Order: sequence, then structure tokens, then C-alpha cells
Amino acid sequence: MNILLGTLTLFIFNAELPAKITYLVGTVTVARKEKMYSAVLNTSLYVNDIITTGDESTCEIEFSNYSLIRLESNSSIKIERKEETKKGVFHRIFASIGEIVTKVAKLNKGDEYELRTDAAQAFIRGTTFKTIVKEDGASSFSVFEGKIGVKSLVEGAKEVLVDKNLKSIIKKGELVPFVDKLSDLEISAFTTKFDDFIKRGAVLDELREKFEKEKKEKEEELKKKKDEGTDKLKGMFK
Repeated sequence: MNILLGTLTLFIFNAELPAKITYLVGTVTVARKEKMYSAVLNTSLYVNDIITTGDESTCEIEFSNYSLIRLESNSSIKIERKEETKKGVFHRIFASIGEIVTKVAKLNKGDEYELRTDAAQAFIRGTTFKTIVKEDGASSFSVFEGKIGVKSLVEGAKEVLVDKNLKSIIKKGELVPFVDKLSDLEISAFTTKFDDFIKRGAVLDELREKFEKEKKEKEEELKKKKDEGTDKLKGMFK
């Protein structure tokens, strides 16, 4: 890879873009089209970007669907997919190494959000969970809100439901993940360490609900005007 350090341009957040960096401490880099950039606050992110944190560094990434991801030190993810179709909006993230906390906003019918590692893939509809990926690809998924479906990448594997306060652990090449309860200590430690992150996720949930409400009201208003226009037109030909 041709490494070129630079500074990415700031941008005004746009739903057409997959994501942006909304919180940053320390050193964060973005690999894009065989070049490496130093990330700054509000850096715009695109499909195929690889985001990596250094020692004692952290960053949070806000997605256009109001979901939030936090990368702890020495962690890396790739935005593999962001696609809008008639069926819904699809997001896929690949986590290659480190500790990643994900807060997925409630999705609309037909939307899909997937987080994949070298060992498994997790399907999410609206939840808060932590993923840890080791150098050998071994992955753990700890769920603190909602539920996720975890499936090994081995052919023939079936999806396993991981509910709130449970965790699944799977090594690369294993067919079925091991599922166990989270200890009270693990739950308490997560809540304490990521308190601000959880609160920011709650704010995004409120913004999303407000947006969906305004969108629905506008659609109903347009439908009403259309119906009134149709009735008026019919009346002219009576």
C-alpha cells in the first residue's frame, strides 16, 4: 500500500454518505484507495474505507441511519456496504481486529445491518453490543440491549440468537458459537465505561424518531393534497 498521510476534508453530514467521524481522541487513520489519511473530527467516510485507531486512541462513527460505532484502541473496521434499494437500506461492516461497540438504531422494515468478522457475521435490527476480534480471528459478541443473530462463516452453519445479557464466542472455522451469560461485573463495567456512548446513542434514537415522524406527516399531507386535487378534478367533469 502506498502510504500518504494527509488530512481529509470536513463535510456537512448528508444521508447519501455512509458515515462520518463524530468523536476522536488520539491517532485515527482512514485507508482509502491505497492511500492513508489522518482522520479529523467530522471526516466523511465512504464504502471501502478502512478506519483504524492507534495506541490509547478512540473514535466514534455515526452512520446515515443514526447508528453509532465506537472503536477502542488498536481496532479496525471496514465499511463494506451501504446500499439503498426498493426493499430497504443495507449496511455491512467488517471488523478485523480490536474492540468495537455498536449501537444500531431501530431499523425500518426491509432494512438490514450486518457486522462481519473472519469467524462469523452478526445480523442486527436495533441493539447495543460489543464485539472483540482477536488476531487469530476469534470473535465474541456481547449483547447489552436488544438481540442479534450470530452465524458462523462455515458452510452449512445456522444462525444462533443471542439475547440481551448474553455473549457468543466463536473461533475461525468453528460451526457453532458458544453462548453464555454475561456476568454482573461485565454488565456493570460496560455501562460505566461506555456511559457517554450510550447516552449519545439515545440522542440519535430520538433524532431518528423525530425524522420518521416528520417524514410520515409530510407523506400524509402530500397524499391528502393529491386526493383533494383528484376529487376536484372529478367534480369538474360531473
